[in-house]
Amino acid sequence: MDSMTTEIPAFVCAHVFEKRSAVLFVCRAEGDWQMLCGGPHEGDEVPRVIGLNHLVEDDRSLREILDLPPDWEAERSEQGSKWDRRPIT
Repeated sequence: MDSMTTEIPAFVCAHVFEKRSAVLFVCRAEGDWQMLCGGPHEGDEVPRVIGLNHLVEDDRSLREILDLPPDWEAERSEQGSKWDRRPIT
């Protein structure tokens, strides 16, 4: 693992944390990494925080968006598909 992702915190939903869903939506609101499944969640769900490096170890295709600037987001339809990047509006 390279130093770019070592121990950088990332907020994840329960689906990603429990490895039930792939990361399909990435957001850098105010610079914080959010790695989400893009699906619906329970209203009382509390985000979890894990090291970005653990997510990249599980899904190498996340390396493609590690250059995402703050206040941008990226989305894809399924694991391994192309990322669609855009500024957060």
